[in-house]
Amino acid sequence: MEAENVVEQDNEQGAEPVKDRAGIKVAVTAAVLCAVLAGLWGTGQFDGPSEKAGEKAKPAACDAPRPTDSQGYEAACAALNRPDLPALLGMPTDHVVVAHPMPMAIGKEPMVEVRLQHAAVALMVSTFSVNDRFEMRPVLTGLTAQATVLGHPAATYSSGTMAFVPANGKNGKADTKSGPSTRNILVAQDAKASGGRTFELVVFREDGTDVDGPTLNRLAETLLPTLPGWVAS
Repeated sequence: MEAENVVEQDNEQGAEPVKDRAGIKVAVTAAVLCAVLAGLWGTGQFDGPSEKAGEKAKPAACDAPRPTDSQGYEAACAALNRPDLPALLGMPTDHVVVAHPMPMAIGKEPMVEVRLQHAAVALMVSTFSVNDRFEMRPVLTGLTAQATVLGHPAATYSSGTMAFVPANGKNGKADTKSGPSTRNILVAQDAKASGGRTFELVVFREDGTDVDGPTLNRLAETLLPTLPGWVAS
């Protein structure tokens, strides 16, 4: 299944230039990750497998890695695609329909997406730090708030998206759609290194409802300690 080309509206007019271009590149990668989730909606790509009468579809297993995927993909996908993920999101009646590498994964780090029937969660491992997120606030929209996850420095924010939908329908023209916002939490892997490597979780709900803080924290506190690279505090 191919994902649409998408971009995120994450730049403010008149923002001051930032010297750390490598950091910007990673931030754009995160933006693409958020935007892909929004872009897939409304095109039938979140439809789950068909269910037989009286029989519920089984949750999906992780897809095999592609030749271009990071060696850490399988561990990251296994950690994210857990049986209690729907309950952690407050959607216990949902089940996983797709668990795979991000369609537009960029770079050498794992980028995983797990889609439920009415929500999606993505996980990215990166060198983009919690400190970087706060230093780049002049060029990033969305209120960034300080947080902690099991004693680890963290940042939470929301991200608005716009998707480019391929040509279809009666007029045969491509279209753009504004997607509901994602809810993001960026967490330092090491409690003593807010400028070091991070895990980022991105949550997107079909109905556009914001994921509240307790749900986002519960998700991070449950998932992240199971990932390679997490340093227990």
